[in-house]
Amino acid sequence: MFAARGVGTPPTSSPPPCRDRRKWRVLDSRHGLALFDTPKRHEDFVVYDLLTGEHWEIHADPKCHYFMWWPDDDDDLHACLRCNATLLCAKDRCGHLDCHGGPFRMAFVGCDYTGRAAHATVYSSETREWTDVTSVEHEHYIHYTAHSAVVGDKVYVPCMESDSLIVYNMGKRELSVIDPPFVVQAITLMGAEDGMPLFASVVKPRLLLWSLEAGPSGAARWTRHRVIELKSLLPTTVLLDNSGVTPVGFAEGVGVIFLSTKAGLYTIELSSRRSKKVHGRQSMEKVIPYMSFYTGAIMFLRLHH
Repeated sequence: MFAARGVGTPPTSSPPPCRDRRKWRVLDSRHGLALFDTPKRHEDFVVYDLLTGEHWEIHADPKCHYFMWWPDDDDDLHACLRCNATLLCAKDRCGHLDCHGGPFRMAFVGCDYTGRAAHATVYSSETREWTDVTSVEHEHYIHYTAHSAVVGDKVYVPCMESDSLIVYNMGKRELSVIDPPFVVQAITLMGAEDGMPLFASVVKPRLLLWSLEAGPSGAARWTRHRVIELKSLLPTTVLLDNSGVTPVGFAEGVGVIFLSTKAGLYTIELSSRRSKKVHGRQSMEKVIPYMSFYTGAIMFLRLHH
């Protein structure tokens, strides 16, 4: 049964058959939940608690379609999703150490067909409704496959072919644009740490970690957090490879960064500076870890080529 506005269903603990999940695409994972995009019009998104099996089927509000998907002539299937999706816990005063079955929000930031404006909306599992669309003029497409960062009530989303960031204040329902003061070589938004967006870049043989914070006048400025030498953490052949080492994921709360290399996928623990090879697949573009402190483990939801 759908809610009054026809955009959400009550949770259920009976997962759909595996054959119905083959074309699902994982979009985000945070606070013990995972967000999937499905190819069905009547079931656009599914939020899953992978430990309990509880999940919620969510239908996108029609007023959001113009910035969520590329046009598709097939009424039964979606074209490629072209907005950035962020999932987060909505429980008051929650420390996110054991989030299970509580309320959640989904923030979507995208752009229209012209690429001249950014748009955003939020879905609430408590009301089962979408907020009105918020817009701001902006001349670059949203990087819809990149990681986002959540800091307080703000969602940070990177842009394609630009170093700008779109910031969506979910509480105030405001969109703004941040232009970094200077370009850091091959920098990538990874998530959030210590209440600030965390960025990473690799200038071999070093991993550089940066944060972007507001200065005294409100202007954004880069602050370098850490410099980690990779010589003792990765194989020598990897560091000599011209194809490079690429940051592709970050496990928030435990300080683990994922590096894709020609030799496979490695994790770097930022506190201990220990490394570990966790997968043999080469040249991944994005890793989305699913974390639960209930099990004390990290699982890979999906590994993108």
